[in-house]
Amino acid sequence: CSYGFIYDGDQLKVTCFQCRNSFCAQCKKPWEDQHAGLSCEQFQTWKRENDPEYQRQGLAGYLRDNGITCPNCRFQYALSKGGCMHFSCSQCRYQFCSGCNNPFHTTCSVPHCSVTGLHAHHPRDCLFYLRDWEPARLQALLLRKGVAFNTDPPHGMQPGLCGVMEQKDEGGRQTDAACGGQTQPGHAGLCEKHYREYLVSLINGHSIDPALLFDANEVLVACRRYQVDIWRGEMEDDRAYLSRLLEKLMEEVPLGDKVPRKI
Repeated sequence: CSYGFIYDGDQLKVTCFQCRNSFCAQCKKPWEDQHAGLSCEQFQTWKRENDPEYQRQGLAGYLRDNGITCPNCRFQYALSKGGCMHFSCSQCRYQFCSGCNNPFHTTCSVPHCSVTGLHAHHPRDCLFYLRDWEPARLQALLLRKGVAFNTDPPHGMQPGLCGVMEQKDEGGRQTDAACGGQTQPGHAGLCEKHYREYLVSLINGHSIDPALLFDANEVLVACRRYQVDIWRGEMEDDRAYLSRLLEKLMEEVPLGDKVPRKI
């Protein structure tokens, strides 16, 4: 409902005075009795393991429940990050990247930034960059660190259209709607775009640095983007040079804590 009120209690369960619906004060999800006595993370684990409806939805439910939180007002959206990465909060109008929470702005404070107009600066493990990687490459990065991932759809689910919810721009108006993209074999019942988002969420959740799979050009591009010195020694061969640059990039520009790291 549209009724608003200030809650200053210390209980997780909050009930709206107007519509009498209850929700959690921390994770903002509809209240269920199983949440009592459990942290939000423990409750989410319980749902994954025990709730038949959650299991039926498969990774579409996972992407929904690991949706978007406004870094300014903390309002939570049960939406995919895989739509437009430029997200505008309907509550406070804050504009940010849904993959890394960095702000979109026209006045940039980053030294030597040559970009004009509305833009954001993204860390190298942001979905903004990794959405361009093929699923096989994202899987290879996860396998390198021993992280398992799904390839099969939920039991009994038929191939069809992707049901992941995302924010869409329709005639200048932001609306929430199902993706509707065609699901792909081996993509766990998701379209390719949202399967990539799922894999990236695992990469982010385990703090895996994509630089581990960068080729020579990607190392140089990343160093220039993050203003890492690319000086080369006179006698330095290609392999030694790129190895040193990669190590320098990972040491001087760590992943940081901007990207949400939910597992």
